[in-house]
Amino acid sequence: MYESKSSPLIDKSAFRRRMSLHVLAAFALVVITLVLGVAGHVYFDNMALDAALVASVTLTSGLGLSVIPESTSGKLFTGLFGIFSGYVYIATSTIVIAPILHRLLHKFHLDD
Repeated sequence: MYESKSSPLIDKSAFRRRMSLHVLAAFALVVITLVLGVAGHVYFDNMALDAALVASVTLTSGLGLSVIPESTSGKLFTGLFGIFSGYVYIATSTIVIAPILHRLLHKFHLDD
């Protein structure tokens, strides 16, 4: 996917395309996470779709709980989903930052 250290730096249009693909992949990961969160809240805590969406968005964005789950299974799901959302945040940040860091390090290596 990335060029090797012996190959030249890619041009700006190819880099923009690479960044667009990485941002799209990060966005897809967030959407999949929200769909899983909504489905889990509906299944485990019998929430309405709109309340489940709000609960999933607030947990995924790091704002915390917007609705306190009533059932034990809902509380367990919310806790596990909160932990999972933290890992999704790290993964999406890494997906977006990786091409920038690679380009920067590749540029430094070309100077040698």
